[in-house]
Amino acid sequence: MHRHLLPLLSIACLGFLACRRSGPSLCPEGMSLDDKQSKPGQFVWCRSRDGKRAQYIELQPGGKDKRQVCDYRDGRTEGPFAAWFPGGKVWIEGQFAAGRPDGRWSQWDKSGARVSEGEYRDGRFVAGAPVASAAVCDKLRLP
Repeated sequence: MHRHLLPLLSIACLGFLACRRSGPSLCPEGMSLDDKQSKPGQFVWCRSRDGKRAQYIELQPGGKDKRQVCDYRDGRTEGPFAAWFPGGKVWIEGQFAAGRPDGRWSQWDKSGARVSEGEYRDGRFVAGAPVASAAVCDKLRLP
């Protein structure tokens, strides 16, 4: 009976380690965590295998919930941006194109009421009401 115990314990340990590594990830499908550039509890960098896409995820104080998320393509901010209040309510949503705010951006207060909505073209405010500048995405340098 003891001769079967060691292989079973080995398999259980390997399974535990595999589960810990492949557990819930903040990174979207097709991207993996860049351990060298991430700072656990503060922010993470995710990268695609081909290196053309990256995502920056800043975490709320306490390190569990997302504070803001920015996508990058070929080294520039590109695609959706979102920021949240502590507790998970949306604060700001918008889009980046070629590294600049572009399209409709919206801002909400902590109660969930929309407080601002503005239109941006090539990084310039063109209509509506300006949205707070909370994104650090366009100021970050990709590691």
